[in-house]
Amino acid sequence: MNPLSQNASQTAPDFPAVSLRDVAALSDFYAEPKWMRAARREAWALVQEMPLPHQKEEAWRRTPLHRYPLDSLRVVPVSRERTAAAYVSKLDDLPPCWHQNMAPEGLVSGTLVHCNDVNSYQMMRPEDTRNGVIFDNLHHALRTHGDLIRRYWMQGRTTRPDFNKFTALHAALWHGGTFVYIPAGARVARPLQSLIAYDAEAGSGLHHTLIIAEKGSHVSLIQDRVSQERRPELNLEMVEIYAEEGAWVRYASFQHWGEARYSLSVQEANLARGANFLWINGALGGQMNKDFLSASLNAPGARAQMLGYAFAVGDQHIDQSTYQHHRAPDTYSNLLYRNVLRDQARTVFYGMIRAEQESAGMEGYQANNNLLLGDAHAHSIPGLEIRCNDVRCSHGSTLSRIDPQQLFYLQARGLPERDAEGLIVQGFLRSAVERVPLAYMRDRLEEEILQRFWASHV
Repeated sequence: MNPLSQNASQTAPDFPAVSLRDVAALSDFYAEPKWMRAARREAWALVQEMPLPHQKEEAWRRTPLHRYPLDSLRVVPVSRERTAAAYVSKLDDLPPCWHQNMAPEGLVSGTLVHCNDVNSYQMMRPEDTRNGVIFDNLHHALRTHGDLIRRYWMQGRTTRPDFNKFTALHAALWHGGTFVYIPAGARVARPLQSLIAYDAEAGSGLHHTLIIAEKGSHVSLIQDRVSQERRPELNLEMVEIYAEEGAWVRYASFQHWGEARYSLSVQEANLARGANFLWINGALGGQMNKDFLSASLNAPGARAQMLGYAFAVGDQHIDQSTYQHHRAPDTYSNLLYRNVLRDQARTVFYGMIRAEQESAGMEGYQANNNLLLGDAHAHSIPGLEIRCNDVRCSHGSTLSRIDPQQLFYLQARGLPERDAEGLIVQGFLRSAVERVPLAYMRDRLEEEILQRFWASHV
């Protein structure tokens, strides 16, 4: 019997607050094309069939899934009246706590803001629009560019609906989305910026970001996330990036989730021949975060640089699972993740470089460095899986505390101890921050890191 007809009125075993009715309601609300409606229903069948990840699985051994508020998953419908009321004509009309880390509009080519999965603000430079660049709400783009989106929709190794139960759930219930399309040869001179925001009335977050950079195109996207929930909320996000031949893509991804958000994010970049990809990932918020971050180098000449940082405090838990997948010869990847931990915070870094038999001549590097400031604990597990002979690979990790000699050097030049420690923390994370597009954003992030350091001393 078809599981859809058999369980049509039932909830999913591990998510009692949602059902197939929610899946159908989303398709109706957004007037989705037939193929997306079918994709949602097929994904819902997977949700009902697939088990939750097991604690014995390597990717989940160090992150307690039982602490995630799975029963809190809820889809909060937004009426069309609220949708219209949520739109503002100026970026400054948004709550300051939402856009405080966004760049002034004179420095960017476009801005897209989602509040509670509603498109609340949108701006695009006319010259980029004339060049065919699309920076839009994904639901609207489904109606205008449905065939293009269908060609790329959830095609990655980790972004498939059947990757695990959570990706299936995302495929069935996603709402709210960012769509970026850069036609062949187009160059967006200034970065695009996107904000995903949830207030206290919002439900769970299931935002979907899709970036398509055609042959020879250039684009940078800065994407941030904020929330203000009053109760534990679940976040199941997905980011898909496709860089075609010779494309240049920079993606700076940040999250400032509220203290009660439990997030699981799956992000994957697929790189064609000669594509160049720079990825910066910054994690500061949330109670628990589990991120799958994968770069797939699918053709000769593809290059990926993956830089990340986290500053975990209190009893935060941040888990980073990275994957550098070399599937073609003469490819290059380089990963550097740095984490600062204070109090009883915990971080997990599980990284893997995999070189397939056909990836002769590849180069892959991976490093994870952790700076411990309190009784925090960091797990670091870098790894290699090599299936061919002609490769250059290295991996390593470090765990350390503030170097007494560095501290002495700064104090000898007149800095108080706490100021010196803050400067060392800033410098430790600078290797990732300094690659963020726009000097304005880099300065704001540096300031934010220092504020976070001092807040932990209050």
